[in-house]
Amino acid sequence: MNSEIKNTYGSPRWTGEVADCSMPMTFDTYSNCSFGCLYCFSQFQRAIGGCKSHYLSKEVKSVNVSRIKKMFTDPDKYGGQFKEYIKHRKVIQWGGLSDEFDGYERKYGVTLELLRFFKEINYPLCFSTKSVWFTQDERYMSLIRGQKNWNFKFSIITLDEHKARIMEQGVPTPKERLQAIKRIAEAGAGGATLRLRPFIIGLSTPTYTQLIQEAADAGANALSTEFLCLEQRSPVLKEKLKIFNELCGFDVLSFYKKYSCRGGYLRLNRHVKKPFFDKMEEVCRRNNMRFYVSDAHFKEMCDNGSCCGLPSDWNYSRGQFCEALQIAKKKGLVTWDDIREDVEKLLSGFEMNRAIGFQTNSSENRAKFMGVEFGEYVRYLWNTPNAGQSPYSLFEGILYPNGVDQEGNLIYRYRND
Repeated sequence: MNSEIKNTYGSPRWTGEVADCSMPMTFDTYSNCSFGCLYCFSQFQRAIGGCKSHYLSKEVKSVNVSRIKKMFTDPDKYGGQFKEYIKHRKVIQWGGLSDEFDGYERKYGVTLELLRFFKEINYPLCFSTKSVWFTQDERYMSLIRGQKNWNFKFSIITLDEHKARIMEQGVPTPKERLQAIKRIAEAGAGGATLRLRPFIIGLSTPTYTQLIQEAADAGANALSTEFLCLEQRSPVLKEKLKIFNELCGFDVLSFYKKYSCRGGYLRLNRHVKKPFFDKMEEVCRRNNMRFYVSDAHFKEMCDNGSCCGLPSDWNYSRGQFCEALQIAKKKGLVTWDDIREDVEKLLSGFEMNRAIGFQTNSSENRAKFMGVEFGEYVRYLWNTPNAGQSPYSLFEGILYPNGVDQEGNLIYRYRND
């Protein structure tokens, strides 16, 4: 590994969406991202609190390659909280908070070193990226070619190159990213997904159906989409709002405040989103593409329990509420037993308060769940409908409690209307 970069970045981590995520173990090569996307949720969230100065100054560290290799070579000894996840070879989400193929990678090559290792052990991976250069670099493509358990998600939110250049600073053009999709699709890896996230009204809407069509023509076999959410507390958002408004053609924050379900972290309501999701699904069906929605409000539209777009036969975690939603959609109801195996297998043996990277959000929560295992915390959410991340609350009543099983765990029914 290049000695010019400090290798003290702590990754992997547990996602904050562990309750409904098919890949709760998420991984980043670098502590920061060389791109400057104005909508970046990582900027909104990480530019708050103690890490603000380091993040906004673009100070960067990498993971320690030797440490990662030890974790995956001998998970019982070095895997820590992630040992069961690794031993059961569950798919890892790579690129949650930064882009693993960005400008830092071109300079330091840490991702490349790790790819060689993961190729050797044939480990399943799911990448999120906006980069294209690596698809033209034989060092990378020689590893990717024919690797059937590596899936690549390419983020593109508009075909308008002028607006994309302003909103996604330092990022390749939409056309260049479509060409990268084509190269990955032709390489015979585990598929290329169009990641239309975040979908932004006024910015994405003029070209989104054409974008999906062009991605399909390039070889994308799935679409994963989600509407932009706004973190009102973020100083970064406040600084960028004028640009947002100019690109979208209206007062974005006022619109979100008016049409969101609740205050704080603003998510647009179902009525605003539905016509767009319906149209996206229509274009996908016409092109034989799998369709996925990461918005909790419409996850019932997903083709399976992985809203990031993985095929149903991939080894992602079934111990989560998006999977429960799909089971209930097919059977009419879902029980805790339907998902408990992966919850207990992957999230046991360590406390929720000590889960690496997982934010408990308040000292009250830390006290409330003191001594509670991570998997038990997920079961608590299952059995507490009024909790913000319960199946009932997350999916806005699409799943609703309807009785209990012999152990007292809630049974949820699917609301067809």
